[in-house]
Amino acid sequence: MRLLNSDEMKLVEQYTAKYGLSYQRMMENAGAACARNIRSIIEKEKPMKRNIVVVCGKGNNGGDGFVIARKFSENGYNVCVVLASGYPGSQEATYMYKLVLDLSIPTVWFDADRMKAIQTIKNADVIVDAVFGFSFYGTIGEDMKVLLNEMSTAKGVKFAVDVPSGVYCDSGYNDPNCFKADYTIAISALKPAHITHPAADCCGDIIIANIGIPEDSYNLVRDSLYTYNKTEVSNLFPVRKPTAHKGTFGHLLCICGSRGMVGAPVLAGSAALRSGAGLVTVAFPESAYVPIASKLTEALLMPLPENEEGTLSEKAIEKLLASIDKYDAVLIGCGLGVNEDTKAVLSAVLENAKVPVIIDADGINIIASDISILQRANSQLVLTPHPKEMSRLCGTPAEIILSDTVGAARAFSEKYGVYLVLKAANTVVTEPDTKRAYVNASGNNGLSKGGSGDVLAGLIAGLTVQEFNLSDAITAAVYIHGHTADIVAEKTSKTGMLPSDVVSELSRVFKFFEK
Repeated sequence: MRLLNSDEMKLVEQYTAKYGLSYQRMMENAGAACARNIRSIIEKEKPMKRNIVVVCGKGNNGGDGFVIARKFSENGYNVCVVLASGYPGSQEATYMYKLVLDLSIPTVWFDADRMKAIQTIKNADVIVDAVFGFSFYGTIGEDMKVLLNEMSTAKGVKFAVDVPSGVYCDSGYNDPNCFKADYTIAISALKPAHITHPAADCCGDIIIANIGIPEDSYNLVRDSLYTYNKTEVSNLFPVRKPTAHKGTFGHLLCICGSRGMVGAPVLAGSAALRSGAGLVTVAFPESAYVPIASKLTEALLMPLPENEEGTLSEKAIEKLLASIDKYDAVLIGCGLGVNEDTKAVLSAVLENAKVPVIIDADGINIIASDISILQRANSQLVLTPHPKEMSRLCGTPAEIILSDTVGAARAFSEKYGVYLVLKAANTVVTEPDTKRAYVNASGNNGLSKGGSGDVLAGLIAGLTVQEFNLSDAITAAVYIHGHTADIVAEKTSKTGMLPSDVVSELSRVFKFFEK
């Protein structure tokens, strides 16, 4: 599904107001849809929650709040409106406020009677935040800090309209004093803040409210952000034909590992096999044969010449290139080591492979020392950096990258013509030929362990050799990696989760996705 940032949402609304619904009608629809969704949740409570406080700002988010208050009043609830920052500012919000006054709904002005406003919030069964919405920027003022803190710590069930107040809609960051919602009702479409951490942690459960905007309005927005749910990922999967054989599902070459990093090829190769790849050949330094062979029994093994450091030697290139044309994709870099020999191996593979090459870990670190290696490649490339590796690739501090992961990933993909998988709390996938970006919402911090990246790289490579297009293979793998970790965390714990636990769970997880 598509994610819209604040500018894109404004564009959609402008087009809709010009050719479809008026702003006033959209506001009425938005408030009514929010009220319906809130009622559907609170009416399940026994005894039902009856005391509703709607805290409204000066803008159109406050206007939505006035509609919510009116709808609850018309349905027999005890409703009070708290004006957070004075009289409404927009024409539409002013109109909706007058309708609230016509119904004699009690109104408290926070700046005029702070104690009464706070006590009203404390006593409420339900608190609705309609202060800022997606328009928030800058920092929260001292008076507003007090108000939002009282709202966040109140005993009632807490709902945010569109985006919790104090959350940056587009970047996924939030003011520390922002409203902390139990539920957020996204108006018309998901916004980046709804799935991007840390802002997503302030949103609670997300509900999307349809307010009648026609699909044509959304078609104005191009090169958007997307995210997938389980069903959408399942739709990416090709049908596994009854007559299929191991050749049908592709042959992957994994060039991974070193004497001191024998786990990396095991994790990557195992994940690739669990993804459904027909054949997986793992190439590694010959001294690592025994520990790898004892753990990786279903893969084909290719021990290769090594140097004194226990990494692949330049002498391994001849054997690798002799068979490179028989593979459907190549994964290189997991546990590879960084030296002149491994640089030569990586360069030779990129210059000679005609199939997609997935580059992870030390493969990325090698490229960071000589970015021109990318320009010598003759195939589609997929790079899977974490923020520190991305920092080395770009020469940009990791904090800057983390402040705009989508922008950083898009810029790199466009500049170097590669697919990029930027691994963070929300992994971002970008494509070389479009500005389309995928933001992943699955996963948890149990993946914050060495080896998790090897599993993801193996999954991406394993799906790539099958009948997926490359973009679908990457986004499906990213989602499934995180989704599997979520299942493991439910069964065990985030703290104790190991990358090998994720690999073991994959065979059950794929049951949902396969056709």
